[in-house]
Amino acid sequence: MAKVSVIVPVYNAEKYLRRCIESIQKQTLKDIQIILVNDGSTDNSLSICKEYQKRDNRIEVIDTANMGVSSARNTGIEAAIGEYIGFVDADDWIEPEMYENMYKQIKRIQADVCMCNYVYESDKGSIPILLDLKRNLLQRDDVIADIIANMISPPDLNSGSQAIMGSIWRLLIKKELIYLYNLRFPVGIPFMEDFLFCLQVLLKSDKVCIDEGTYYHYNNTNLSSATKSYKKDLAKIQRQVFETIEKILEKEKVYSALKYRMDIRYVNMCIDLINNELHEANDKSILEKLKVISEICRDERLKKILSTIDTSGYTLRKKMVLAAIKHGLGIYLYIYYSIVRKANR
Repeated sequence: MAKVSVIVPVYNAEKYLRRCIESIQKQTLKDIQIILVNDGSTDNSLSICKEYQKRDNRIEVIDTANMGVSSARNTGIEAAIGEYIGFVDADDWIEPEMYENMYKQIKRIQADVCMCNYVYESDKGSIPILLDLKRNLLQRDDVIADIIANMISPPDLNSGSQAIMGSIWRLLIKKELIYLYNLRFPVGIPFMEDFLFCLQVLLKSDKVCIDEGTYYHYNNTNLSSATKSYKKDLAKIQRQVFETIEKILEKEKVYSALKYRMDIRYVNMCIDLINNELHEANDKSILEKLKVISEICRDERLKKILSTIDTSGYTLRKKMVLAAIKHGLGIYLYIYYSIVRKANR
């Protein structure tokens, strides 16, 4: 049995794949299993995977039809023989000491999950993203209050508030926990699938430890990334994810404790839908875009939430945006977010 199984879903990643694989090979923890799941790539990704497999007997290559990242990760889970499971995306890379340090800590504390910091890599440079939890061990109630709540949403809607990124690649998870509760990634949801998996893992964890190391490099320089493009079905997917989160929280009987954060998430979700509608790749006419924005503003749940939120400490800009949404001022929102999008290019 390996100490850690590292699962890498691979889809058309030839540009970054060698860097990713080699960063895992260079781990100071040598007793690892490296599972490369080729998800029907149409470039040279599979050939690259097999090339590395020939030179390293720790590497297992699984070739599947294109079923999406969730299915690829689930395939990796089924093949994992490690005591713990980690995930790395094919366009990212990790520091050499990542899994050795996280493994030592999770074993010493006997935690279910270990969580680390990461570096956000973009065209503008490298930005370390650090957890600020003021302690390195959290019991279940603290996990809910300090991690899960902040994964669902920031504490308010004000400018500058940030949520904890609920990404699977920053976790090392006891395999026994995954198998005990039959936890798998949701198939059919094209993004935020790792958030939903993280949520289930953390809700089933009695103890979560924090490694203060900044080990993972999250690469957001790929301009073809789906996160940077117009999404025609975003409203449907966002609502599907939101409803799934609700069901998970209700099943674990923690929804009431997290209702306020879910309200904040709902408002931010609607703001994301407005921004998506204004994407330059959206070929709708201005009138059609304004119609969709007005429909978003008329959402009864959104209006009810906005009527209960105290914005007294918010910036003037945020107050104006929320007021415009509340009163259905689609033209104001169109102009405001168009200006913001151009300024952020």
